[in-house]
Amino acid sequence: MTERSSRPRVFTLLVVVTALGLVLAAVGGALWVLGPSGASDDSGDRNTITSRANDFAVAYNTYDVSDLPDYQKRLKGLLTPAYDEQFVQVTDAVFKALEEKKQSSGGAKVLGVAVESIDKDSAEALVAVDAKITNTDNEAEVLRHFRWKISFTKTKGEWLVSNFQSVAPVDAQATPVPSATPSPAATDGGDAK
Repeated sequence: MTERSSRPRVFTLLVVVTALGLVLAAVGGALWVLGPSGASDDSGDRNTITSRANDFAVAYNTYDVSDLPDYQKRLKGLLTPAYDEQFVQVTDAVFKALEEKKQSSGGAKVLGVAVESIDKDSAEALVAVDAKITNTDNEAEVLRHFRWKISFTKTKGEWLVSNFQSVAPVDAQATPVPSATPSPAATDGGDAK
């Protein structure tokens, strides 16, 4: 093999290695953009859902039964059209029942929001929120603790609440720890004298 005949092979090998490098770089770049699951990065959607859940929790827990139209108007922009219809029907009935008690809620404080699941057009978030309720039955504000699971649907590019439900508190009890000191019956062979 002469020096002249090896040059085309070296050149061909260099072209192949360069092309392979470019292909690998393109694939690596695409995987980096798409993330490990192959889906697009959803951190922007997660942030939006977290913000929407926070807004919903505060708005939902800030009301005065004497001003139902304001309450329904403030929530309308956060709800899907179908869920807004249900919300209006329910609040019409509930606020009418609470009218005599002059109930109001305020001081809503969101303690935490966690996105439980998310895909391209639906998501669920868990929310912990406290609010202060007053009515004619109370002499002072009563602090209430709410925990919700909020469902979201992406409607015309916007994340809106499509449902929510209360999450029941977990009733946990500690089991008694056995005593480290043996009972007298255990030390004397179990015979009571």
